[in-house]
Amino acid sequence: MAANQSIKKFVLITLVVAVGFLFNFSINPVAAYAEPKDAQMINVKDQGAKGDGVTDDTSAIQRALDLAASSKGTVYLPEGTYLVNPVNTLIVESGTTLKGEGKKSIIQADAHKFGWEMIHASGTGIEISDLMLDGNHAVNRVLVIGGGSSFVKVNRIAAANATHSSDPASDYYTGVVSGIVIYGDTNHIEITNSEIYNIKAVNLTAGSLISRGIYITTTWGSAEKVASNVRITNSNIHHIGSADDGDGIFYEDPNLDRGTGRDAGSLIANNTFSFNAKRAIKIYAQGITVSGNVITNSYLNNNYYEGKDKGQLAPDMYAGISVYASNNSISDNRIEGVGSYYAAIEVSADETVNHVTIKGNKIKMGQQSVIAGTTGIRLGNTKNFTISSNTIEHAEKGIWTWQNAENGTVEGNKIETTKGGIDLTTYLANCIQKDIVVKDNIVKGQAFNIQLAKSNVNVEVVSNL
Repeated sequence: MAANQSIKKFVLITLVVAVGFLFNFSINPVAAYAEPKDAQMINVKDQGAKGDGVTDDTSAIQRALDLAASSKGTVYLPEGTYLVNPVNTLIVESGTTLKGEGKKSIIQADAHKFGWEMIHASGTGIEISDLMLDGNHAVNRVLVIGGGSSFVKVNRIAAANATHSSDPASDYYTGVVSGIVIYGDTNHIEITNSEIYNIKAVNLTAGSLISRGIYITTTWGSAEKVASNVRITNSNIHHIGSADDGDGIFYEDPNLDRGTGRDAGSLIANNTFSFNAKRAIKIYAQGITVSGNVITNSYLNNNYYEGKDKGQLAPDMYAGISVYASNNSISDNRIEGVGSYYAAIEVSADETVNHVTIKGNKIKMGQQSVIAGTTGIRLGNTKNFTISSNTIEHAEKGIWTWQNAENGTVEGNKIETTKGGIDLTTYLANCIQKDIVVKDNIVKGQAFNIQLAKSNVNVEVVSNL
């Protein structure tokens, strides 16, 4: 009897333990990935990432980003190559920091697939730093800052290797190819100490090959306002092609087309540019200061169109800086290199640009370059302008107002050219230059120093050498 009771107790205890084990296993499974010990610091390797350049780490990195978004934390990538599927864009949300250990911490798109954006940051209080973002020729855009975002800082990163899909049936066969895109209704966006390179369109979009190292614009078809308080500083932008329409930075406000543009209050300063096939900087937005940049023309009779005019020789560079909107300041930039510029600084082409200041820039075209047809500072339809204290060397013309120019000052410039210094004439009917003061310039042109037209109205030339 006692033996039977002992057996029953043993069986009962065994059943209780077994049921308890099964209950706990089914309700509280062992975690597949470790919970972060510090809610503010999440190592992607603790979430399953390998960083071996072979394993698909997309899910692991996104899992870490989601955890960080919920805790306002930091996602940390140790040294390694983290392969991601470009079809599945990595999403970085508000309050998240994404950081690595520098260029040895690489997020790399899988070249066997193709996607639109590799990383999309959207929200407020986001920081991305110390990473190599390698599009690996498998995305149209490497990093996108979504519309409505604010207080986003991109620091010490590289964004590289964006292009078009080679599949004509793909949605990504055309479009603007970019290293970094900043959409509208954004404010306080900072890109600093970064490198953007190898950005190249290969398929025609709207009849051209359109590439941008950094592209500030608005979402297509939206009512977004232009990005404001953007700072792009101390960065290196290079190898942006091709000559058809490859620009290092394009700051664009499509609202200007509808007469509803606003001043952006933004700064592009102390950056370096090389191998930017058409321009270094293009401005079609108001309220931008472009200052202290070094633009190097790396082409010398070897910059060819690759689109509809494929094989034809393009200018070494079309322009260093083009300004197509009002209320902008271009100051203390160096525009130089082995090649020549159609116009080192170009203002306007169609619409009238109002209130532009061009001051303290140093322009020097290459000694061995083709100078015919080049201009240091070329003004189209422009009102209320100041061109002062610039140095221009080895262009065909120094300063040329080739369309309507009104209410301007050309003062204190030093110009030495192969043909003309300051040209206030035009070959266009019904265009005039009026209410302009030209004074205290030092000019040495081989054909003329200062050239005026009979059509000039109230043009004052004073104390020039």
